[in-house]
Amino acid sequence: MSFAMEVKEEIIKKEFDQMCQKAFLAGFVKYNMILIISNNFFNFEVSSINNAIIRTIYTFLKNLYQVNIEIIIVQNTKLKKNKTFILRIKEWSTEILKDLHIFDYDLNQKIIAIPPEWNERQQRAYIAGIFVACGSVNSPETSNYHLEVQFNDEDSAQYFRKLLHKFHFLFKIIVRHNRYVCYLKRSLLVSDFLKLIDAINSVLTFENTRISRDMVNSINRLNNIEISNQQKTLKAGGEKVIMINYLINHNLFDELNENTKKVALLRITHPNASLQDLSTLLENKIGLEISKSGINHLFREIKKKYYENIK
Repeated sequence: MSFAMEVKEEIIKKEFDQMCQKAFLAGFVKYNMILIISNNFFNFEVSSINNAIIRTIYTFLKNLYQVNIEIIIVQNTKLKKNKTFILRIKEWSTEILKDLHIFDYDLNQKIIAIPPEWNERQQRAYIAGIFVACGSVNSPETSNYHLEVQFNDEDSAQYFRKLLHKFHFLFKIIVRHNRYVCYLKRSLLVSDFLKLIDAINSVLTFENTRISRDMVNSINRLNNIEISNQQKTLKAGGEKVIMINYLINHNLFDELNENTKKVALLRITHPNASLQDLSTLLENKIGLEISKSGINHLFREIKKKYYENIK
């Protein structure tokens, strides 16, 4: 099961009072239903490939409207051969869609805005219903944090963005395959949105996985930096050994001052040592205290002498 479906199943398992059931239904039905108009009669149906989701919608419709519902199961033959569960409401459809503030029969058009008297809990239930109907979120296992909700029309997408702005979410909108996609990219915003729709266990899973992966990535970055530093040290040490041997072989070594010669001889015997290691060796073996920066300065003298005489 995908992470997005886990989130949706967690949402529908929450306790909804009657008002929040109605708000959730409004969000789900509005952006999931197929409206059927025949002989001046309005019927509609909703569907899902998830049995638990469709059972919840069935339960909410029965609780609120005591309506007869036809259940249809369609076996898909493509992809993973999932079943599609369809609820077809043939009676009281007009009254239900009117009560849910979904369709205006006088204007013969869908109602996009929610009732102004809805409180925050109802609005959050409505948003949760929309997400269950047409939302998706990437697994936190991936490095691409992405949550989106898709709409067929721009007005619905713009209203959704406006509604979520009240909860301090700044959704962006793009058009993809003739659909309007509202999306979030930042991990913190994705996590906060899951909190908004009361998917608390999914938030914990999301955060734990994200933190664990980020920690592994940080460790890998530190290891890569350490390896890179070691490679630089080996390369620099090898170059200094070549320069020192050149000075020795061309009778130029004695032109260096005493401290520089001591550091040079130590470098030859310890070609892979870091500047800090050389500083420690100088103090322990010779009793000479020279800092890392001091040793680096002496190596610059060696380098200068080398390039002055190399042909």
